[in-house]
Amino acid sequence: MTELIYGWMKNLAYFFIFMTAVLNCLPDNRYRKYVRFFLGLLLIIILSKPLTKLLNLDQILEESVSRGLLDTEVEGMEDRISLDGQQEKYLIQGYEAEVANQLRSFLRERGITPVDTSVELREADLSVEKISLTVELNTDDILYQSEVETEKEALKSKMEEIKKELSEVYQLELDHIDVAIQG
Repeated sequence: MTELIYGWMKNLAYFFIFMTAVLNCLPDNRYRKYVRFFLGLLLIIILSKPLTKLLNLDQILEESVSRGLLDTEVEGMEDRISLDGQQEKYLIQGYEAEVANQLRSFLRERGITPVDTSVELREADLSVEKISLTVELNTDDILYQSEVETEKEALKSKMEEIKKELSEVYQLELDHIDVAIQG
């Protein structure tokens, strides 16, 4: 017990020497009050050290501080995870929009007028899960209803070929590609 008190007194003496050296080394007096405040906090910790050791409060304080730090880190990770989730959501939306644009260009190259194209992706591997296409039947130059039916059948067969091609490109089953014809 006497060694504990002797060590405590020795720490106080070292602290006061350190405090005097720090305060004398300050080039400007405007920081003196802040340094004194900080050193005062350190003095309180040094003065309470024997009491905390005697009541085993140092372990309890250490555990509560480490638990608080862990909680803070977990909250930070949750924020990052939710931010990553938001970024991933925007990434998926952007990728879906890009694939839809590619599909529109693909249809235009083949002489088909796309009305609506939408793509759904699997979140796990960003592969295409479903494609929905709505194309327009161009009937501006057609005069007779029989020609409209013939043109519609030709467009249906062309879209079946395109479905097969898209199925191979995006590695989808044919029933995951929906095609609707307007007009």
